[in-house]
Amino acid sequence: MFAFLSSGTELSRFKRGKLPKIAVAVMLFIPLIYGALYLWAFEAPDQHMDNLPVALVNQDTGAVNDGTEIKAGDELATKLLDGMDLKWEQTDADTAAKGVEDGKYYFAMTIPKDFSASAVSVGTDTPVQTTLDVQFNDANSFLSSVLGKQAMAQVRDAVSEQLGQQTSSALLVGLHDAGDGLRAAADGSAQVTEGIDSAKSGAGKLVVGMQDLAAGSITLKDGAYQLADGATSLSTGVDTLASGAATLNDGASSLSTGAGSLASGVAELNTGATSLAAGSSTLAAGSSELATALASSIPNAQKLDKGAASLSASAGTLSGSAATISGSASKLATSADTVAAGASQASAQLAALIESTENLPAGTPASALLDSLKQLQQQAASPLAAGAGQLAAGAHQLSTEGTTPLADGAVKLAAGAGEVSTGVSQLAAGANTAADGAGKLSTGAAALNAGAATLAQGTQSAATGSAGVAAGAAQLSGGAAQLSTGANSAKEGAAALATGAGTLSGGSSDLADGTGKLLDGGSELSKGADKLAVGSHELTTKLSDGGTAVPNDSTELLDQKSQVMAAPVAVNQQWSHESKSFGEGFAPFFIALATFVGALISWLLLRAMPTRALAAGASGLRTVMTGLLPALAIGLGQVVIMMGVLLWGLDMQPAYPLAMAAFIYLTTVAFLALQQMFIIVLGTAAGRVLSLVLLMLQLSSSGGTYPVETTPGFFQALHPYMPASYVVSGLRELMTGGIDSRLWASVAFLALLAIASVAVSAFSAARQRVFSIKRLHPELEM
Repeated sequence: MFAFLSSGTELSRFKRGKLPKIAVAVMLFIPLIYGALYLWAFEAPDQHMDNLPVALVNQDTGAVNDGTEIKAGDELATKLLDGMDLKWEQTDADTAAKGVEDGKYYFAMTIPKDFSASAVSVGTDTPVQTTLDVQFNDANSFLSSVLGKQAMAQVRDAVSEQLGQQTSSALLVGLHDAGDGLRAAADGSAQVTEGIDSAKSGAGKLVVGMQDLAAGSITLKDGAYQLADGATSLSTGVDTLASGAATLNDGASSLSTGAGSLASGVAELNTGATSLAAGSSTLAAGSSELATALASSIPNAQKLDKGAASLSASAGTLSGSAATISGSASKLATSADTVAAGASQASAQLAALIESTENLPAGTPASALLDSLKQLQQQAASPLAAGAGQLAAGAHQLSTEGTTPLADGAVKLAAGAGEVSTGVSQLAAGANTAADGAGKLSTGAAALNAGAATLAQGTQSAATGSAGVAAGAAQLSGGAAQLSTGANSAKEGAAALATGAGTLSGGSSDLADGTGKLLDGGSELSKGADKLAVGSHELTTKLSDGGTAVPNDSTELLDQKSQVMAAPVAVNQQWSHESKSFGEGFAPFFIALATFVGALISWLLLRAMPTRALAAGASGLRTVMTGLLPALAIGLGQVVIMMGVLLWGLDMQPAYPLAMAAFIYLTTVAFLALQQMFIIVLGTAAGRVLSLVLLMLQLSSSGGTYPVETTPGFFQALHPYMPASYVVSGLRELMTGGIDSRLWASVAFLALLAIASVAVSAFSAARQRVFSIKRLHPELEM
């Protein structure tokens, strides 16, 4: 028969009795028990965080912000207590610290004194983060600290959100206040705009008035009409001046020509007088011979008589011409004085006109007329006055220095010529009586000689005077020509001045109208400016208020505020006793598991109750110790090897390594004794199965991973009775250094468990010294 067909024989032995059937049922449900219990225990520990006892200490003293009292700490405490995210218990600092130390609380959170002040500091010049102080103790539970950090992160985020809302609300209030100021500033700006519109309207009218003012601005001065009258008089006088200057120029030209002829005639007269003087001398010398030859000289005497008459007539004509020249020179001097006075008056009136025009506003049409007036003064009036002055001076010089000597010389010449004519006539008349008048002839010859000398001297003076007359006439002719030219220019300028003065006079009325319009526009502009000023002040005030409402922080302060606003809350985490790594944090749980499994394996290989000792009649205790001591020796080896690997292989650094080793060995002793008791009391198979079930119950209820408070109530109920719960608690304190009463409770519990297990095993072993059929043929064997 095939071997696999014999499998039913192995199963058929479980049909006898109740215990084999129970064993089969246990085998069927062991995987379910392990899987289901573990998954059930840790199905949702984060949903049971409200069972985790946590201390809450509120030390916040509050703060005042903009006159409002802030109690951020109280608000946070109330929110945490009402939120039920954790099992918060509000207490004082000492109670919280003691509770975290002895395990009453898994951790404690303290709200510091300056919590509210820090919360509102973002609106000040010294922004600081708000802190929450958290005290952990890994001796209570490593995962409770991990969960606590996660919970604190959520609290931090919630507080940050709350403070962020408050900060944002404060900022929004500030912005709202700034907005009120800006809206008020907008109202002021509207008033400013209205005022600007009014000012714009008034400015338009002002522009029109300014245009009218510009058109008539040349009549701005009070003497506009006087200027017009003076310009008319100036024009008339300049016309007369130009006419007189033309006449003077013609007369000067004639005078210059006559003066030339006079100079030539005087020169010839001087020559003749010189010859006459020489002849008279010869006549005087030869008077004696004249008497002898008198008869023969009668024809000559007649000729002499005719020449003397001609000489006397020429001298008379010369004397009349000199007198005429002297009179003309006097009249010329008088006319030149009149011209000079008129030119000076015209120049003075033109200067007054220029001075009046210069007082008019710049940029007006009068500025072009001002330039023309200045050009007229420089090119016409000033040269005219200077030329007229020079002409008057030349005319006076001609009258006093030229014509007077000429007239005197001409008179003397006429007198001398008359005497010569008389003498010659007498000579001619007395030629027949020459003999009788020889003495008279000698006397007449002497007189003739003297008159000839006088005549020569007079003609010399006449020649000198005629030269002066010629020079003065030439100077008079040049001045008269310049005077004529200047008078023509003055005539044109005077005509232009008269025209401009007329325009100035006519524009004065336009100026008056434009000034009225300007005043009206200025009035409206003033009203608009008043509105503009009021609106501008209000705008300035409101903008200043708005600017004050909006913070004006430095770049560094803005960086600080932005950092605080980005992370307003910081969690200050501290540990009373801290595990250095996850491995160290979970080590108590896995060491408890390892020692229990080590004991389970030991009793798979060792006999819990040696039958030889029972057969020898040993006591129950001795029988138990006979089986337990070898297991304890192996257990000691297990502890030594495990501690060596933990310390030097995994570099674990417990606070009390020797005490930890001793505690682990005590745990090994307790687990060996407990499992030995199960085997001795229930039998090998049932005892080992119960040990496996107990192992699973301990894994899920010892609190070695998640805090037992986060597990279902079934496991919380089992927790105080599970040996592994005390193993985990004791190892946590020995590894982290947080020694308290819980360690000694764990030591006591494990020691009592070992003693009680040995006692029960001894009692059961003593009863088993008598063998029965059931013991010889047990229902279930392993």
